[in-house]
Amino acid sequence: MRLCLLHVCLIAVSPSLAVPVADAAPPDPAQAFDTADMHVEKNATDDDTEIVIEAVGGDDGLCQFRIQAPGGRPMFHFNSVNRSTGGQREFLIESPEPSGDAILANYPEGLYRFRGRSCEGERFASTASLSHDLPAATVIASPAADSEVDVSNGLLIEWSAVPGITEFILELENESADPEQSLSLNLPPDTTHFEVPASWITAGGEYQVGVATVSPNGNVVFVEIQFTTVE
Repeated sequence: MRLCLLHVCLIAVSPSLAVPVADAAPPDPAQAFDTADMHVEKNATDDDTEIVIEAVGGDDGLCQFRIQAPGGRPMFHFNSVNRSTGGQREFLIESPEPSGDAILANYPEGLYRFRGRSCEGERFASTASLSHDLPAATVIASPAADSEVDVSNGLLIEWSAVPGITEFILELENESADPEQSLSLNLPPDTTHFEVPASWITAGGEYQVGVATVSPNGNVVFVEIQFTTVE
C-alpha cells in the first residue's frame, strides 16, 4: 500500500506526465465612459447645495453600474433585474438639497471610481474628481428683483463680472406658462449681459432669471430673481 501511494504521488508531480492547461484569455480592457462627472451645485439665493453625478456609457445600455468614493466606500450601485430591457445608457443622479453645505459631509473631496458593464458584457471604467471649492456668485443688476418690466422692446439682463470662472449659465423661465417655458444658455466668462428679443417674452407673465458661475473644477453657484412683465 505504501508503494502504491508513493507511485501515485510521483505521477502527480512528474513534469513529463502533467496535463497541460490552456492559457485563459485575458479579459478585454475596460473602455472609458463617454461622460463621468461629479460636481457641486449651490443655489446662493435659496442657500441649498446638492451633488450632481452624470455618467454615460457607450452606445449600449449598462446592466451594471457602481460608484466608489475615495477609500473604496460604495456610493451607488445599479444592477438591472431584467436584461431584456437593454439596461440604462445614461445616469443623472442628484442628491438631496439640505440648507447650507451639509451635503458635502456625505461626499468627501477626492477621486471617485465609476465602473460599469453593458448587457453585452462590455466593461467601462473611469474616475471623476470632486472638489468642494466653489466659485464666487454673481449679482444680477437688471431686471430688479420683484419688479414689473415693460418687455415690448425686449428684455436686457445684466449681471456682475466674476474673475477666474470658465463660463456663465443664463436661465430664463416663464413660470406662468403651461407647460413652463425655459431658456438656458452657456455664455463666455467675460459676458455680463444678454438681450432677450421681445418675441421671446410674453406680456403679463411671471418670470425667473438665474445666472450661474462655473469654476474650472466644474462646480456651479446660481443666483436667482423673480419679476413680472407688464400686461
